[in-house]
Amino acid sequence: MNVGRVPDDERHRQAFFDSLVSGDAAHLPLCLGIALHTRHANARPGLALHISQAALQAGQLQRVLERRFDQAVVFDGCYIYLDAQGALVIWHALPAELQAVDQVLSRMLSLADLDALDGFANR
Repeated sequence: MNVGRVPDDERHRQAFFDSLVSGDAAHLPLCLGIALHTRHANARPGLALHISQAALQAGQLQRVLERRFDQAVVFDGCYIYLDAQGALVIWHALPAELQAVDQVLSRMLSLADLDALDGFANR
C-alpha cells in the first residue's frame, strides 16, 4: 500500500494530544485519506480512525471485521462501522487515563492493518 504520507512531525502530534486533553475537537491526518478525529458517541468522547473510501484497500473491511471478532480481547472497545460516505471508521472511547491514548491508537491502527502509520507506539 502506498500511503502517501503527510508531514509527520511532533508539533502536529502534540497539538492533537493537547486538544484531546482540553476536550476540544482534534484532527490529525496520518496520510492521504486516513486521519484520527475526536468523535462523540452517545455523548461519550472517543477517538475515530477514519479511512476514506478511496484509501480503503481491497478486502480491508472484511479483514478488519474478522480480526475484531477473532481477537475480541485484544481489540475490546473498538467499534467498526461505515459512515455515510462509505469510509471505514474504527471508534474507541477515550480512556479514563489519557496516558493510555497512545496504546488505544496503536491498537486501532493495528486492527486496520496500518501498523506502518503507528507513530504512537514509542511515545
